[in-house]
Amino acid sequence: MFKEFEEDRIFRFKEFDEAREFIENFNDTKDTYEAVDYMISHKEYYFLLKNVYKQLNAKKSILAYLFFNLPCLKRDEDLALIIEILKKADDVLKKIVIDYIKSCNNEEFAKKIFESGLKTEAIEIFKKFPDLEEYLKEKLTNEENIDVIKKAIEFFEIYDEKFIKKLKDKIGDK
Repeated sequence: MFKEFEEDRIFRFKEFDEAREFIENFNDTKDTYEAVDYMISHKEYYFLLKNVYKQLNAKKSILAYLFFNLPCLKRDEDLALIIEILKKADDVLKKIVIDYIKSCNNEEFAKKIFESGLKTEAIEIFKKFPDLEEYLKEKLTNEENIDVIKKAIEFFEIYDEKFIKKLKDKIGDK
C-alpha cells in the first residue's frame, strides 16, 4: 500500500523550475528525491511520467521511489504514458510499474494494458484480479502468441485446470 503523502510538507524547492532540473536528469541524489516529492505534491504527474519515459535507463532506485509515492492515476493521458513506459522498459522497470499498477486495483487499466499489446505483462497484473478470469479466457480463445499462452497457463494453474488443458492443446509440443 502506498504511504500517505505529506501535503503540508515544506520543500526545499519554491518553484517548479528549480525542481524541474533534477527531474529532467533523474540523478540518484537527495535533491532528485526532494524534486520528486515536490512534483507529486504539486500534482505534476504527467511531467514526472514523461521524464521517466525519456530516461528509462535512470537509476532504478529513483524510479522505484517515484512509483512508490505516485498516487493512483485515472486520466487517460497518464495511463497511456504508463503503457508507453511499459512497452519500452527493461525487466526491472517493468516490475516496478507492474507493482504500481497492482497496488492501484484498477481492473479497467489492466484490460487496457492487455489490449495495447502488453499481454504477458497484463497477465501478470491479472493475477491480482481473479474475477477477470472470464475476460482473459475470452481474449485468449483466439490468441496465437505462444509466449502469451504459456504465461496464461501459469496464471490458470491456480484457477482452472480444464482451461489449462485447452491452452496446452493449443500450443502442442512447442
